[in-house]
Amino acid sequence: MIIEPQPGPQTRFLESNADIVIYGGAAGGGKTYALLLDFIRHYNDDNVGGVCFRRTSNQVRNEGGLWDTSAKIYSLLGAIPKESILTWVFPKGGKLKFSHLEYDKNVLDWQGAQIPVIYFDELTHFTEKQFFYMLSRNRSVSGVKPYIRATTNPSKRSWVRSLVDWYVNDKGFPINERSGVVRYFIRHDDRLIWSDKKEDLESSYKGSMPKSFTFIPANLSDNKILIETDPSYLANLKALSKVERAQLLDGNWNIEPTSGMYFKRHYFEEVGAIPKLKSIVRCWDRAATEHKDGDNCLLYTSPSPRDRG
Repeated sequence: MIIEPQPGPQTRFLESNADIVIYGGAAGGGKTYALLLDFIRHYNDDNVGGVCFRRTSNQVRNEGGLWDTSAKIYSLLGAIPKESILTWVFPKGGKLKFSHLEYDKNVLDWQGAQIPVIYFDELTHFTEKQFFYMLSRNRSVSGVKPYIRATTNPSKRSWVRSLVDWYVNDKGFPINERSGVVRYFIRHDDRLIWSDKKEDLESSYKGSMPKSFTFIPANLSDNKILIETDPSYLANLKALSKVERAQLLDGNWNIEPTSGMYFKRHYFEEVGAIPKLKSIVRCWDRAATEHKDGDNCLLYTSPSPRDRG
């Protein structure tokens, strides 16, 4: 069996040398698989350890989730699973651990840690505080340059939206020609300052040390293997609600539920007067109101024109 990325965004994700790379932006783009493939480059290095985070431990262990997917890849390489501690140990010593950051305070469990390779699966589930604190744990004496990789689906309300802003157009869709373009940022006065050139930040902010960053969007159409093996998955995405379909199928970062989205004025006919009612029905819920006579519903039917005659 050949273990390799699919041509396109998945390959570009694994080839990027940026300090931080975010991959995805829609469902079905092979995000988790790409994240797990990345660590294979270190499986023969006993000096390198990595940690792959999900927000909760249940998300790691869910059927067909992160741990199950990792077993389909790493077992082929002779890695030994330590399921009680959710860790894979590779033949020559490389180790990848799966963990969670359910609460902001959980980042303190990693004080003093040195983690050369950090993965976040579904970054919008994490808080900005969790991400940037773990950036401080992204260090190494192994000779491997520390880096962070993350996958995500779109969310307008997430702090991740501001990270990918340059890569997304005004309508919320990824700009294809900017996919994989490396940019740089520093934090100054508690806000992120961006530039296309590392040198510009270094000259404008003396003593700064910019981090390189890129975003590589992908969607279901980029995952030929999934389309071939499960052609019904596209129908599943099309069956979603309007907002979820725009996010997970179309990869829209701006869509969110708003007033007037579901019911529009032109859906309804305007009339000049309220039509005459033929019947009136009044009902109530006994769970909310008790009535002495025990009646749940009062039905009053007005006489029809024929009955009146």
